Formats: sequence, C-alpha cells, structure tokens
Amino acid sequence: VIHKHFYLKRVEIMAQCEEWIADIQQHSSDKRVGRTMSHHAAALKRHTAQLREELLKLPCPEDLDPDADDASEMCSATAGAEETLMHDQVTASSSKELPSDFKL
Repeated sequence: VIHKHFYLKRVEIMAQCEEWIADIQQHSSDKRVGRTMSHHAAALKRHTAQLREELLKLPCPEDLDPDADDASEMCSATAGAEETLMHDQVTASSSKELPSDFKL
C-alpha cells in the first residue's frame, strides 16, 4: 500500500520539492541569511535528486487497474523518466543545478 501510494504521488512529491527549492533560492539573496540558505538549497537539491532516483526505481504496482484511463500512462512514464534520469543524472555529492525541465 505504501509503495503504491508513493508511486501514484511521485509527480506531486517532486513538484513540492521543486517549490521548496524555489522558495529557498528566493531567500539566498538576503545578506543576513543568504549564505545559510544557499547551503540549505544545495542540500535540498542533493536530497531531491536522491529522492527522484528512488521514486524512479519504484515498479508500477501490479494491482493498478490497467483499464483506468491513466494507469498505462503512469506505468509507462517510469520507463521514459528512467532514461532521462540516466542521461541527466545528478549525483548526491554534486552541487550542480538540477535540470529544471526534468519531470517524472
């Protein structure tokens, strides 16, 4: 049940992480907390990249209704996203920017 929940919510989870990253980056220009916020943003980007990798590893649930309108689309989306991840992979130790156009 937990795996299915995370599989079905993976796009929303990643969207929320991207919103958090954008929020933190807005505070990076503040001279009082900018340096700290920049470090937090870099850490959040690394953790988001790790989370993306783990979410992409989740298999399509067997009990997902294949007759549902978007069930086959959800299952096949994982394969395409995995290819994109392998091409644009960001390692956990990297401080590089995440590709902003990458979607699950």
